[in-house]
Amino acid sequence: MPIYEYRCTACNEDFSLLQKMGASAAETSCPKCGSPKVEKLISACSVSSGSVGSHASGPACSIGGG
Repeated sequence: MPIYEYRCTACNEDFSLLQKMGASAAETSCPKCGSPKVEKLISACSVSSGSVGSHASGPACSIGGG
């Protein structure tokens, strides 16, 4: 299940929720104030291509210092 990021328009709290794919903001309420007035935020995602063990362009963690 993906993690979605939201902002509560009532208290301005940002929060993340693990939800089923395609979940809507209408199904979500703020964990801080309980308001159903939330908006889904656009967030950065991590996408890699290629096979396991291949090196993608861009920053990455280096395991083993090699």
